[in-house]
Order: sequence, then structure tokens, then C-alpha cells
Amino acid sequence: MISLIVVLARDAREFEDWCRNSGLSPRDREVVYISRWDKLRGLDNVKFIHCPRWHEHPDAGRIDEIVRRLEKRRSGRG
Repeated sequence: MISLIVVLARDAREFEDWCRNSGLSPRDREVVYISRWDKLRGLDNVKFIHCPRWHEHPDAGRIDEIVRRLEKRRSGRG
């Protein structure tokens, strides 16, 4: 069961645009923007959303590495 939607976006503006286009509020507890890689610590049962320009985020490389590890673990391959 997914308990949290984690949005990977270039910046807060892209996150807010994604929320608005998805019919969600950026203030919803179930939706979070990952502004720093360390905010991924301890997350479980999440769905990752990759916004179109998220790879332009300054920490995109580190964030991507952690997200891949979390997804691998969730799928039972890690």
C-alpha cells in the first residue's frame, strides 16, 4: 500500500505545477517534494513521481541513486 507520493522535481515551482495539474495541493500530507537527498531517509511504501525536468535538480544524481535503491528493495530484488 502506497502511503506517500514523493515528487522528484527540478525545484519547488515544478513540484507545485505538478500538484496543480494532478489535482493535488502542495500542502497535502501525502505528497512531498524532495528538495535534498537526505529527505529520502526512512521513507517506505512510497510512489515516486519524476517530473520532466527533475534531472536538472542540483542533487539529481545522488537522489536518483537512492531512489533506485529504494525501488529495488521494494520490488524484492535488493
